[in-house]
Amino acid sequence: MKKNFLAKVVAGTLALSAVGAAQAEITVIKQDRSQDDLLSRLNFTVGGSIRPQINSMTGDKDKGSYKNNVFDGGTRFRFASDYYLFDDISWINYYELGVNIPALFNWDAHYAAGARNTSRRMLYTGLKSATYGILTFGQQNSVYYDVVGAKTDIWDYDMVAQGPGNGINGDYDGSYRSRKMLKYTNRFGDVDLYASYLFADNDYLPGNGLRYKRQGGGSLGVNYHITKDLSWGSAWNYTRADMRNPANGDGKSYDQNIVGTALSWAPDNWTFAVGGGWYQNFLTSKKTDVHNYFAGDAWGIEYFAGYKFPINQYAVKSIQPYFMGDRLEYVNDRNYQRIDNGLGISFQFDYGFRLDYEHVFTSSTDDLGDMNLIRLRYDF
Repeated sequence: MKKNFLAKVVAGTLALSAVGAAQAEITVIKQDRSQDDLLSRLNFTVGGSIRPQINSMTGDKDKGSYKNNVFDGGTRFRFASDYYLFDDISWINYYELGVNIPALFNWDAHYAAGARNTSRRMLYTGLKSATYGILTFGQQNSVYYDVVGAKTDIWDYDMVAQGPGNGINGDYDGSYRSRKMLKYTNRFGDVDLYASYLFADNDYLPGNGLRYKRQGGGSLGVNYHITKDLSWGSAWNYTRADMRNPANGDGKSYDQNIVGTALSWAPDNWTFAVGGGWYQNFLTSKKTDVHNYFAGDAWGIEYFAGYKFPINQYAVKSIQPYFMGDRLEYVNDRNYQRIDNGLGISFQFDYGFRLDYEHVFTSSTDDLGDMNLIRLRYDF
């Protein structure tokens, strides 16, 4: 079954490579403002990434999981438009669709039970100006992720210790791909400024009979380009949320805060990144009591170091070995600690293909096994 699925994915990606081997966004309609018609104002691009993956964990913690087989490691398709209005102001739109290929074709044992075929990763609209900045509304990357999280989100078995995606749900709590968010960004000299406002959202059901509802919130972030290769970002995200138990009418309001900072340095062929954050009333305590659902304090760090060897022969563009790791620890309300350290290697091939292998050594309170990860990736 693994071979059958992998063969189908490889065949599909080979077919796609014949269409879009530019290894970047494909421009379907190109903006040409020298022409005086409505369509010439539009720039429309498409892109995507297909990612079959295997996660093989040692020990019995993940025995029998679909992740031991070939599963979908984050396939997505992107659609973006930029429509020139006047002066330097454009109307921009972005849509990113996640597709779980095994679930779409009902390949048993290759996806989680009940997994959706597709998911909306991002959908937003807004205005862009070189003078006044960018203002967008919808589901989009949070300020915290843009400024802090993205700097260490550069290997496969990552984002274990950072705020985005480790709360109750990154789409609802404002930490990752935030829903119903108004975001503003602008650059002043060497400094990028970020600000956002989180509107109230619908109830989120975590599957344990409780309900989580975001009432509002906001974020602030600063990214300082110290040099062209070195940047330092810091951000704070606040969310006001209610946790309710409909069965007995019990509930509690939480002030959730995450604050973090990260450095990214890419001199020549090297890449270094390190980041960390403090999480208040944000990580779950693994209890179903609404009064103790979130842990009061926790912290996490992530780090990465890699060197890319340019090859440019035999269809191999580059090879990058790297070291990576993280640490997550609860200060109170849950006795939990996790430390990961690993080695990886990434092969970048022609036509947008990439192959990654990682081995991660894990030490955790719940005795998680070490991880062997293989991911084939095709970007177009």
